[in-house]
Amino acid sequence: MAATKPLAGLKIADFSMVYAGPICARMLSDNGAAVTKIEPLGIGDSVRANSRIFSHFNAGKKSIQINLSSAQGQDLAHKLIDDSDVVIENYRPGVMARFGLDYASIKDRCPRIVYCSISGFGQTGPDAQRAAYAPIAHAASGYDISHMRAQLDDNPRPPASGVMIADMLTGAYAYGAIQTALLGRMNSGRGDYIDITMLESTMMLIPGQQQMAQISEPPKIGGFQPVAASDGYVMLCIVSEKNFNGLCAAIDRPDMLADERFARGKRFLNMAEFVAEIEIWSALRNVAECERVLNQHGVPCSRYNAPADLFNQPQLAHRAAFRSMRDGDGAFMIQNVPFQFESFDNSTSAQSPDPGQHTDWVLEQQLHLDATTIAALRANGVVQ
Repeated sequence: MAATKPLAGLKIADFSMVYAGPICARMLSDNGAAVTKIEPLGIGDSVRANSRIFSHFNAGKKSIQINLSSAQGQDLAHKLIDDSDVVIENYRPGVMARFGLDYASIKDRCPRIVYCSISGFGQTGPDAQRAAYAPIAHAASGYDISHMRAQLDDNPRPPASGVMIADMLTGAYAYGAIQTALLGRMNSGRGDYIDITMLESTMMLIPGQQQMAQISEPPKIGGFQPVAASDGYVMLCIVSEKNFNGLCAAIDRPDMLADERFARGKRFLNMAEFVAEIEIWSALRNVAECERVLNQHGVPCSRYNAPADLFNQPQLAHRAAFRSMRDGDGAFMIQNVPFQFESFDNSTSAQSPDPGQHTDWVLEQQLHLDATTIAALRANGVVQ
């Protein structure tokens, strides 16, 4: 018998697009919630331009396309919300209100609804209407500058943003907030409204830098640097005396234990010299040997894996971290959620929806509309 999914029975109306909202909804789907993705007519979610990225964010969902600008489309959306436990949306603040689908418009008719709005800067305030994508949140939050200074103090240009950290982090916080609100509903009988921002989610990455910014002469924090091997780099994190003792034993440098430059509290101040001493050893060895020897001595370390390396990584294979999917170009892998249960199954679905693939199913099976009504909606351009 297949393991039960922990959120089986929950229904989600997912109005979100691109990354942050969809990854939150996909995590809910992976854990058993029935997610209906409401997309605009035509191409739908803009991420569909890359079917594999779309699949990563939307596996397991059903897709219905609705014209939310029409009164009939808004009525259909209301019916979907009435039938749901959770609403997720990441339109710019005010858009859902124009459709009559914001929390204020539905909370009285749906008092148990958990409604999650994801935005760049918040639903209210002087920056609420600013457009935001992950690189904007990285810049606005202090994360990019903190990351840059932790790596190279004299770099005059902030680093380019190529990884959508803000989206993924905000989606994860939204997932947790929704679970919290659902638990709260068990106690109060009422749902709640969640206002979550990419800005504040990304700020959660830099607590140490926030605290140091309030000190007139802050000490340097962080600044871990990789060491060069003969064929690449290895990252080490020497954060305790146990780590330091293991490092000195691994590279056969007991003299470093007595070097005042590398005493506890001083290593970060002398990081360049510290790295140079380690590289006397590491530069003569390849990354595989460095990683093996350092791990044998209990030194926290890792080689730098390229994304392509992950699919053959033994630890990830052991954890079944990926799921195979297929599109018109062939098979590919997407990652499962990064937590596993002993008794529940939360692996992702091997399917993602085509645009409007489940429109008829949703209208017939979920909203119980008859064939004549569905045909009229399609003829009027309300659904696709």
